[in-house]
Amino acid sequence: MPFIGKRNPDNPTLGVFVPCDPRIDETSRTRAFNIGRMTARLLARHLRLPDGAAPNVFYCSRLVDSESTADSGAREMKEAGVAGLFIVPDTWFFPGKSALALTAHFPVDTPLACVGGNNAPKPGVVGIDALVGAYAQTGRLCQMIIGNMPETGLEPEFDQQTAEQIVDLGYAMLARVALRGKRYVAIDTDSMQMETALNHVHAARKFFGLESTRESMKLFADMLHKKGGYDPEELKALRDWVVNVKFKNRIFTNTEEIINSRKNLLTGLDRVKPPSLTAEDKKKLDEGLALYLIIRNYLRDVKAVGGGWTSQLAWGSDRRGIPLTTADIAESLFNSTEDHTGKKPVIPFATENDIQALLTMICYCYLSGGQPTLFMDFRKVYEPREIRKKARELEVDLASFENEGWMQRGFVDGNNSGSASLDYAGEAFLFKAIEYYFPGLGFSVSYLSPAGIRGLAGRLAYSDLSGLFTMVQGEAESVSLPPLLAEEVCRASDYSWPHTFVTYDHLPASLVKMGMPANHFHMVTGLNRRRWQYFSDYACVLNYRWENLPEYQEGLDRPLPMLYRLNGGETQAKLLQARRM
Repeated sequence: MPFIGKRNPDNPTLGVFVPCDPRIDETSRTRAFNIGRMTARLLARHLRLPDGAAPNVFYCSRLVDSESTADSGAREMKEAGVAGLFIVPDTWFFPGKSALALTAHFPVDTPLACVGGNNAPKPGVVGIDALVGAYAQTGRLCQMIIGNMPETGLEPEFDQQTAEQIVDLGYAMLARVALRGKRYVAIDTDSMQMETALNHVHAARKFFGLESTRESMKLFADMLHKKGGYDPEELKALRDWVVNVKFKNRIFTNTEEIINSRKNLLTGLDRVKPPSLTAEDKKKLDEGLALYLIIRNYLRDVKAVGGGWTSQLAWGSDRRGIPLTTADIAESLFNSTEDHTGKKPVIPFATENDIQALLTMICYCYLSGGQPTLFMDFRKVYEPREIRKKARELEVDLASFENEGWMQRGFVDGNNSGSASLDYAGEAFLFKAIEYYFPGLGFSVSYLSPAGIRGLAGRLAYSDLSGLFTMVQGEAESVSLPPLLAEEVCRASDYSWPHTFVTYDHLPASLVKMGMPANHFHMVTGLNRRRWQYFSDYACVLNYRWENLPEYQEGLDRPLPMLYRLNGGETQAKLLQARRM
């Protein structure tokens, strides 16, 4: 069977086939088949699941040039478990006798894409246009890439720009099929009962293929009290790694004292020796670490790809009950690529059980090949005039920073106690929770992110009016401020929680602060706008277009799919599509 590499039955499978004209010469047939196989190799070489594994990529063993070869090609691709289809022509082909005949054997929600070179000798472009147009007229989405490659030769390679587009499209298709049937765990109520964080059980299933396992916190409280649900020896190993490796000499139990002293820990201007951990401190640290192991084991038991947890209210801050340790350190470990076991896959995990946030993080993780997603409060937005005012108060000279993006457009102080991935940290600290806020105590990660972390930053939101999810996001980068200014910004929100200063590439802070649809937003590296858009088309998710941006930017946006061109644009077409789902 023509798989690229060894097949893993646990991983999703993408398929590649080549439609062609039955009249063409043998050399052209060989070239066309080679292009299909090379496309399959390109996908297998670059696509990765969050655990680092490659998906299965299968290429059809024959050219599809008639009804009979379409039927036999479909049979072998279905037997291979193909869930998404790449159609790769190099020549003209008769759509009804080849590609349409083959894809008719697959469910109508199977993701489709047609890619090829802009080749004149035996033109594939007219075939791509004809096929994609035919699908569009039936109301079906087929993504399209018409790129560039040599017009002659038996093994022509796509140029780099085309290859990058195909990889982006491949990730979108992979994420779409890989998420089907996966589940996340929503533990207890939604984020402090904020309706921007609801667990959209049916909508998550409809648009992302994700199932929701709902669980009560009582189960986890009972396991914590019984010291069950984890291996005590593993807890010792985790504690040793936390205390003596990852946070060595950076665990502070005197949080309020540190804050009141105005010591500059996060920027490294000051070094302060932390107090020794008392027996009660060690107990609370162990509770938080045991909670990580308990939840991790539960997620494994139900084979979940992510989860959400509510530390506030009933669990950790309502004195009518018995407040328990905050899950902040556990959430940070889930969203990081390391723990006491060494390198590990990221498990997207949302603080305060914010499920819209979790859906964003899961999609970001799968589309980036497993990169950690940063969970942040949209805490304060600093416009340039506010930055200058604060700098004057601190007597900080900004003359050398006038051309920096954060001085030109402003920045967001992304600050949250939980779900702060350690991958975004410079030097990470642990701070004991402040009792009046979290009477259950426990420890939170804190840090100041270094500059130069680039990616997308945004959030999904849902509307009953449209019945659709919408993504609000933009290209962004973490930035560094002069140390004294950075320290003051951190103190203004919460010093004992993580901070990432985020500047958007194309959006002024004055606009950003009006556009985020909830109190939390998220950032991931390794993902670009075009790749997200391809995925959003497969998932029928709307994309908010910021007021100051053009409809299309070359190199950043994917061209509008033909289906949308024929149906009033992206928004109108997706509203129509959603009626069929």
